[in-house]
Order: sequence, then C-alpha cells, then structure tokens
Amino acid sequence: MKIPDYFISCDWGTSNFRLRLVETKTLNVLVEHKTDQGVKNVYQKFLQQNQIDQTQFFKNYLENQINNLDEHHKADLVLAAGMASSNIGMKELPYGEIPFNDKGEGLHWEIVPFKDKLDIILISGVKTETGMMRGEEIQAFGLSKYLESYLSGTLILPGTHSKHINYQNGEFNSLKSFMTGEVFELLSCNSILSNSVEKCHWINKRHRAFKQGLEIGFKGELSAQLFSIRARHILDDANKKDNFYLLSGMLIGDELSYLKNIEQTIFLAASEPFYSMYKMALETILDVIQVVCFGDKVLEKALLVGQKKIIELYAK
Repeated sequence: MKIPDYFISCDWGTSNFRLRLVETKTLNVLVEHKTDQGVKNVYQKFLQQNQIDQTQFFKNYLENQINNLDEHHKADLVLAAGMASSNIGMKELPYGEIPFNDKGEGLHWEIVPFKDKLDIILISGVKTETGMMRGEEIQAFGLSKYLESYLSGTLILPGTHSKHINYQNGEFNSLKSFMTGEVFELLSCNSILSNSVEKCHWINKRHRAFKQGLEIGFKGELSAQLFSIRARHILDDANKKDNFYLLSGMLIGDELSYLKNIEQTIFLAASEPFYSMYKMALETILDVIQVVCFGDKVLEKALLVGQKKIIELYAK
C-alpha cells in the first residue's frame, strides 16, 4: 500500500475528542477540530438508544466530526488512538503486551472499514500484569527517537493516571501507573480538604508551598500529613491557594519518591503546568543532568510521529 499524503489523527480520550488533518511527510497540522465528547459521553448517549450497535454509533459521531473539516478533508486514513479501542469506545481491542519497541513490535491495531475509501486504523493500548495504558504508548512510540541516544532511562508522562515507562536499548519493557491526578481531584473536590484548597494558576508565589509538599511526599509522609492541610487552614488561616499546591506537591512527591538517588536518566514529557511542577520535583531529588525534559511542542508532535510510524508499518 502507498503511504497516503495526508491522514486524520483522532485522539479520542475519556473526556475529550480531537481531530487533526495532518500532512504525512511533514506532520504539519492543516486543520484541527475539538469537542468535549470523549468516549464516556458518547457511550452514555449510545446507551440511551437501541437502534444502532456500538461500533456504528461511534462511527456516526466520527463521520459527523470529520465533516467539520470541510473541503480540507483529503485523507485516506483515520488513525484513532486513546480510549476509542476500549470497552466503552468504538470497538474493544485486546491490549498489546509490554514490552514493545521503537519499531512497533508489541503494539496492536486493527483496520475498521469506515466509509468510501476512508478506513480507520484503530490502535489498542498495552498492558502488564499490574498496569495498562491507551494512548500513552503511541506518545512513547513517537518519543523513542529522542530517547535512543541515551540507551536507557524512565519516561514519565504525567496525567490523571501518570505513567512511568522503562526504556532500554530501543524497547519499552515495564510500566508503573500512578493515580496521582485522580487522587488529587478526589481530595481537592470531594473530601474534607475541599474547603481548604482553592484552584489557581501556577505562579512563582506558589512555589514555596509546592516545595513543602514535595518534601512531605519524598519522606513517605503523605497519609500522615494530608489532614494538616485542613489544620493549616482552620488553625493558622493558611492561604487556600497555597494549600492547593501544598497538596499537589505532596502527591507528586509521593509519586516520585522511589526515584530518590536513582542513577539512570529520567525523561519527562509534559504540558504546562505539569512540565514545570514535575521538573522542579525531579531536580530536587536528582542531579540536573539526569533529567531530560520535553515540553508541549514535542509532546504534541509525539502522538503524530507515533501514528505515522503505524501507517508505515501498515503500508508494508
């Protein structure tokens, strides 16, 4: 098969949906379209009817969104990553197995007929005995070209469920998953601490509180110190915005505490504010030269690079 000049990148997460029309050779994004209809919302709408099967229901939504690309739609393939291959997505696919390598061996995908000459390459996730991910594996796949000169290290992808993926000699061979983001949301929105924290922007003024939280997390005192956030607020009239970042520091410090005194390279790939927060945390416990960071632009491109590699494998 000839590699197409253009493809449609579909990043379908739990809460959000994004299409990008991409020039394959350059990976330039020609058109982008976003909605808040992640697989969770679309699946709930599917359950409210009984005329169309699940796969077709998701295909219909995808087709309607592709129509928003108007005359710019020139692609022959849709590359769908993320939760589209989950049991609440377009079609459930079995997980691939870790390890997987920078050639794509170990990853799993399936061709789903769509419409006219347009097919969907539906990409599944990967798993170990204790962890799994959908979407991040394609980011890791796309980032591999930046990692190969280091031979080995751990790639950290912060998020609702942060992923720590071990990399060695062109292969991603183990995975740790941390519920840092979800636990933060539960504690800050639905626990007794919710009245003692206030969401705000990440600015220099909050760094001190964040670093205090990091030290607590690094020492393994997260559970013992969580209630102190409420105590600081009630007894000392502590600033709720500071408390927001104190809590964040505690959780991130706890997540990263096992890396103290490690000698390997740590790769961080994240968007703001997680980029700055995790970078600060890592450089607190590691030598600066051990921490290699990739920001928004590289991370944004990584998914497209990974999807392009899948196209190249598909075309063989």
